[in-house]
Amino acid sequence: MWITRKTDYATRAVLALAIAEDGDKPVKLAELAERTAVPAPFLEQIMSQLRGAGIVRSERGPAGGYRLNHPASQISLDRVVRVFQGQLAPIACATRHSPEPCPMDVACSLREVWQEVRDATIAILDNVDFATLARRAGGRWVTPLELLPPLAGR
Repeated sequence: MWITRKTDYATRAVLALAIAEDGDKPVKLAELAERTAVPAPFLEQIMSQLRGAGIVRSERGPAGGYRLNHPASQISLDRVVRVFQGQLAPIACATRHSPEPCPMDVACSLREVWQEVRDATIAILDNVDFATLARRAGGRWVTPLELLPPLAGR
């Protein structure tokens, strides 16, 4: 399974919100974009999709921003990935719903393998939640600028 850039950015955003979940205020889009190294205009579209899927919520006003709509422990990686990836089957004949017909349907031994790949992928993604990922991160989100070595003479 190949994860799209959009899915990667979405999972980064949800993880950043999970890490910030202990905070008492929402995270502004610009701050979220900086923390995740995602261009703000693209992140805005992603956050809209996440909001539509019920994963995040937005709060208006000067102190507004984004928060998780549920505790991070209740949001699986599978749930976020499916918003952007759709079906997780590696090939169209192995989807659970409406698989494409296969010209080798009678003698095809590949379908079983592709279904196993699908099921293993789903099981892994479904068993990882964002609270666990936030704990694994071990602290606050480090911005890309903080990773740069200090300039000489500062």
